[in-house]
Amino acid sequence: MVSYAPSRRERKKQETRDRIISAGLALFTRQGIDGSTIDEVASAADVGKGTIYNYFRTKEDIIVAFLMDIEQQVQREIAQAGSGSGSLQSVLTRIIRLQFRRKEAHYGFVRVFLARLCASATPQSEWLQEIQRITDPPLIRLFTALRTRGVVRTDVDLPTLVGAFKIMHLGLTIVWAIEGPPWPNIANTVREQVRLFCSGIEVKR
Repeated sequence: MVSYAPSRRERKKQETRDRIISAGLALFTRQGIDGSTIDEVASAADVGKGTIYNYFRTKEDIIVAFLMDIEQQVQREIAQAGSGSGSLQSVLTRIIRLQFRRKEAHYGFVRVFLARLCASATPQSEWLQEIQRITDPPLIRLFTALRTRGVVRTDVDLPTLVGAFKIMHLGLTIVWAIEGPPWPNIANTVREQVRLFCSGIEVKR
């Protein structure tokens, strides 16, 4: 495998992007999204206002980018889950709980993301396509590994399995976001929904 080292220009762009996200999140946490302006984000990040717009069109875009960065970290862990031990139900339950644990500290931002998703997402949305690019390959590897273990049916194609899992996960995320901390009921809801999902895709013994 040939390793790819980012150029100095690419590193500088990444550093600027990360600085904008960090400054924006600090402001949004302190002042709220509506109480913060792009000018304030630019000042906090020590960049020009025009530089902000080179990376993000709206304040919500900054939040989406931040959550996608978290998602990339989570997906790296998910990709390894299928090779572990445990029943199909325990593996998928563990994955969803992992997602929620990683995002608990950013609960308010997740709600903003879901509002953006419901209000303006289309199949052509660049950020939505980016999410698919991040989430689909690890999930395909996960379900391939679960098939190899002999716990998932082979007569359902992988895109259908991945799509169905993502729909279930989105529904549970919405319930999680509506319920809010300290989330007294979400554990039981996840357990029951995953059980129903697994009953349709698991290999019957």
